[in-house]
Amino acid sequence: MADIIYKRVYDLDESDRQRVLVDRLWPRGKSKEELNILEWAKDITPSTKLRQSYHQGKLVYLDFAAAYQRELENNDEAATFIAKLKELLNNGDVTLTYTSKDVEHSHMPTLRNFIAKRIAP
Repeated sequence: MADIIYKRVYDLDESDRQRVLVDRLWPRGKSKEELNILEWAKDITPSTKLRQSYHQGKLVYLDFAAAYQRELENNDEAATFIAKLKELLNNGDVTLTYTSKDVEHSHMPTLRNFIAKRIAP
């Protein structure tokens, strides 16, 4: 099976052929043509309420990550996303792209772990 690559939208290059945006908001300053995104998986990202609570400082990171994990576990779209990701992987590497600067304190570690548990290496 092909690889899943994780990159910020600002670091994409021509090697990133199958691009899936995993952010709720479209990246500032980037056009759809420039990013050439195959899928925009905003339905599997943290809910607006959860994201805003975290960014407003109402939640510490560990509470945010735990709440997002619960959202993923109860999100019907997550299974659809995993199925689509597996389908794309049959055609080669897939780049999951996002905008977070502080990746370790974003939704990405939780999403990455969620994906890893559902897609065999």
